[in-house]
Amino acid sequence: MTITDPAQLIDEFKKSGEFDRLRRELLSHFQRSDRVEALKSRVDHIARQRLSSDPRLISKPNDAIQRELLGEIDRYPIVERAVADAPLLSDPAYVAGIRASLQRTLRGEKSHVTPSQSTPSNSHPSDFHNPDCKPAVAHTNSTLPPSPGQKD
Repeated sequence: MTITDPAQLIDEFKKSGEFDRLRRELLSHFQRSDRVEALKSRVDHIARQRLSSDPRLISKPNDAIQRELLGEIDRYPIVERAVADAPLLSDPAYVAGIRASLQRTLRGEKSHVTPSQSTPSNSHPSDFHNPDCKPAVAHTNSTLPPSPGQKD
């Protein structure tokens, strides 16, 4: 099948399993980082503030309390900040690997990487330059144009 538009590329990328694998890898890196504690602390602080500002909230059913607290947490861009601060997304080798994976999808090739080859749990973005570390996404020179704001 020839990919003719971006929406089709996205669909094929997701069908290949690469999108889910990358999502799991990013989540795993985040969960192993010190940033996860900062996120938990911020959520805890927001929830405690909300509970202390409305003492009647504590007497409501648990699902109502949860709904109220989630609504309060959603008012703050804490998740967006955590994502924006993800160092793996700034790693040139990681980005090159994603681009190579997209190239394979464009060419209709199957991924060369299986979930068992994903990045070891103790790896760090700088490990992508370590020849003993198997990256989750193979990095090759790609022919995709640079993304907006990316320098050649």
